[in-house]
Amino acid sequence: MERYTKEQRIIIVKTHYKYGERYAETVRKLRGIFGRRNAPYQSTVKRMLKKFEETGSIMDSKLPVRHRTGRSLDNFAAASETVAESPETSLRHRSQQLDIPRSTMQRILTKDLHLHVYKIQLNQELYPTDHVHRREFVNCVLENQKWKAIFRRNLSLAMRRTFNLMGT
Repeated sequence: MERYTKEQRIIIVKTHYKYGERYAETVRKLRGIFGRRNAPYQSTVKRMLKKFEETGSIMDSKLPVRHRTGRSLDNFAAASETVAESPETSLRHRSQQLDIPRSTMQRILTKDLHLHVYKIQLNQELYPTDHVHRREFVNCVLENQKWKAIFRRNLSLAMRRTFNLMGT
């Protein structure tokens, strides 16, 4: 459902008081103004008028914003200090040291400090003979592919001859 604009809410309140404060009559008149599909229901008119009479305002009250303490400046500073001191410390240990939840520590590191987790991969050391061995392996694979292609072609020719001789 769409919310009504400030002007539409004013029209709803004025129409209600203009036509004798009867909800059914108000809804009927609003159908002529807003159209059949966009007119408010009787319950909507009741709720809007109740709020108007209680608060004197037709606008929605602002919801309180939840204060998030996890990513505070203190936690941000503490996290950046520990990263500078020991960058190899794991996320789990760092969050335990600072007594900050792991998820909050992850948000601080990724969103505030722009640090991302990575894993060091160890590669095998290359020796001078490795190049020769790799070339031999590639040549062997290519040779096998040639033989496989020749074998498949000969097999298909043999099958054709066999089936032609049998009359199928």
